[in-house]
Amino acid sequence: MSAMSSASSCESPSSRTLVIADDHPLFRQALMQVLGERFPGALLRDAEDVAALQGVLDVCGEVDLLLLDLHIPGAVGLSALSWLVGQRPQLPVILISANTHPETVRRAIDHGAAAFLSKSADVDTMVGCMEAVLDGRRGLHPGLEASAEGVDLSGLDTAEALGNLTPQQFRVLNMLAEGLLNKQIAHALEVREVTVKAHITEIFRKLGVHSRTQAVLALGSLVIAPPDALSRPPGA
Repeated sequence: MSAMSSASSCESPSSRTLVIADDHPLFRQALMQVLGERFPGALLRDAEDVAALQGVLDVCGEVDLLLLDLHIPGAVGLSALSWLVGQRPQLPVILISANTHPETVRRAIDHGAAAFLSKSADVDTMVGCMEAVLDGRRGLHPGLEASAEGVDLSGLDTAEALGNLTPQQFRVLNMLAEGLLNKQIAHALEVREVTVKAHITEIFRKLGVHSRTQAVLALGSLVIAPPDALSRPPGA
């Protein structure tokens, strides 16, 4: 199922609406099949990147559960999670990743994830976690350890500020982090360059920064280090 068809067909009545956002087609399709079997009658939608996810959420309106890939294209580290928590505080987000280092799990929970799942978790573990989150439980990480202390909290202020960005501003900010020029961003978003400049001005104001470099550094505070880097002792 393509993201476009997902976003254009959220009109059928359903007891629940579940969304999967992941850029790996095979994983996404397999998970869609599992959810279809375990949550009969639920409305299932998928997206392969942040832009497609924004489209799905706009069309579907109320969503009961979102399964979000930690490394979803169009975002940096925990930025997509942080933006969603600010924009849709009632939407429970389960973060999914192959990076299950205890510090990664703890940071995800601290930044608002309802739960954290390993991509290698078995079907029963995944479904059980989803059911628990749908029942209102939070802070879950079945089968995974989460650091109890010493986790970097420097990105929490940026995470909160991201929630004030519009969907287009969020996309512009992440394009700035990719090193794109205003002209390139305008072309990608199919808008005028003056519109991009206006978005950047608002991004600076909302993040409390005064330059592109400062904005990118702020977003960088939400980057997730690879597991091998997290496992090294300080200074190694």
